[in-house]
This record gives sequence, structure tokens and C-alpha cells, in this order.
Amino acid sequence: MVNRVGDTETALVTGGAGFIGRHLVRNLLDSGIQVRVVDSGETGQLELLPPECELVVADIAELSLSDWDNQLRDVHVVYHLAARKYNTPGVTEEGLVAANGLASLNLARAAAERNVRKFVYTSSLYAYGSLGPAVMNVSDIPNPLTVYGSSKLFGEHVLKTKDFTNQLNWAVARLFFVYGPGQFAEGGYKSVIFSNFERIAAGEQPLIRGDGNQTLDYIFVDDVVRGLRALAEHPNNVLVNLGSGVGLTINDITEKMINISGSGLAPEHVEADWTAGTSRVSSIDFTTSVLEWTPRVSFDEGLERVWKSRHGDAA
Repeated sequence: MVNRVGDTETALVTGGAGFIGRHLVRNLLDSGIQVRVVDSGETGQLELLPPECELVVADIAELSLSDWDNQLRDVHVVYHLAARKYNTPGVTEEGLVAANGLASLNLARAAAERNVRKFVYTSSLYAYGSLGPAVMNVSDIPNPLTVYGSSKLFGEHVLKTKDFTNQLNWAVARLFFVYGPGQFAEGGYKSVIFSNFERIAAGEQPLIRGDGNQTLDYIFVDDVVRGLRALAEHPNNVLVNLGSGVGLTINDITEKMINISGSGLAPEHVEADWTAGTSRVSSIDFTTSVLEWTPRVSFDEGLERVWKSRHGDAA
């Protein structure tokens, strides 16, 4: 049975109250798509969700197959963003596996039975396990170094198994370092951009760990949303990177942040951490070829929009 209600499309967004989720929900609503959000509110900001969306407050790890079947009523597209992450208070490795692995299995199974048109799953650069220097390409053999990375890779493999291949049209996006207005510190790794803009706004020196030559691939949230929407319309099963394809060192990033803020603060170098000497950058050649998608927001423009948003200016 194909889920159809008149001519109106309905999307289910798990983790829709999170940073990326809220931007996606707003974009979908602006496109005339009805949105149902499933979010526990543990790290997401439920109060910031648009009133037009339907909100189901629930922990994805606690939803059964029948629960998911009920939530998928009339749904055409699933955007599965919800996940537990390291460095979140109270999260255990068992909790990571339950939320990121088993919940993804149940949701995919229910989506296949409901015959949804497309299942879009957000995976992570941590599924690769690479610390550089080579860029990460979708043709690489994944070798995750953490339980979080393994749990996200499990979610990918669930969609690829024979149980779903002929029943569920899926797409996987391995996300790199996503930033933009409205980002906050709860629920995982604290963004360098978030933490150092926070310090600069308070008149404190931005911090650089070690020599600052660690290299990251930052992608603006609007470009990620466009990529997810494009994946939802892609006719085939596909796995892509959503990153900028450009590596920037922490030194470069911090200098740009200082210039944009006009603070004149000199960065403070502190003890190095595990990221010393790493380079985590995507190859987006395959992405641009299959989606006809390229990032539109430059890093400088994105940083400026983040800084202005902190002061109530338009983002």
C-alpha cells in the first residue's frame, strides 16, 4: 500500500527538534509538505519547532515496530536524523547501539512494510574512521574507530540488506561538520565554531588546541538541507558525502572568526587533544555527479551569518 492522502505529501522527520532537523522541518513546511516530527526533546529544542508541524514526543529507542507503523501513517518520505552521540550526559555505549542501531532497524522495517516512497538516513563521517591525510570517499572501506561510528554504519547496512533492497528505496548521507545559525552545544561534540564564537562574544580569547593544524570540512546547514531534499527525490538507492570538499585548519577558521567578529582578540593555544595531526575532509565528486548538487554558501558567508544570528540579525 502506498501512503497517499490527496495531493499533499507528508514527511516524517526523526530528530526534527535538533539543529539540522529544525532547518529541514522549516524548509519542508515552506515547500507545502506536511511534517510529523518524532523527537524526545532530550537534546532537541522542542519549543523552537514551528507550530504547523505535528510533534510526537518519544524516544526512538523505546518505539516498537507497531509504534513506528502508527507514526508512518500517511507518510511518503522519512528523514531519519535522530541519533545519540558521545559526550552527551548519561549516554552509554549500549544506549548508542539501541538508539542508532536497533531503532533504525525497526524504523526501516516499518517503512518497508508501509511502502514509503523514500527513506533518507543521515550517517556520519565517523562511519569511515579515517583521520587523514587522504580525503574520505564513498568508495573507501569503512573502518569506524568508535561505537558511535559503528552504530551509524550499522544503520547504513540495515538499509542495504536483502530484507529491504526490494522493498525500500533509500538514500544515505554521510554528514561532515555541519554549522549554521541556531546551533547549540547540547547533544554531542561541541562545535569549534559554536564554542569560540561563544568565547569571543564574552570578550574571551578563542581557544586553539595544539598547533591548530587540524583540518576539518565544514558545510553550512542550508546546503545540507538541500542535499537531503535532493536525496529524497533521487530515483535510486544511493550513498553520498555531504560536506564542502574543502579542508580548513583550526588556525584558518579561528582567524576568520576573529575578523568577522571584529574583536581583535588573539587566540590562546592550549594543550593538544586527540585531534592533533588529523584531517577529516570529504570528497564530494560523487555527490555532485549523482545529485547535481554543490554547496552554495561559502565558509566566510556562513560564518558571518552565524555571527549575525547571535546578535538577532537576519540569518
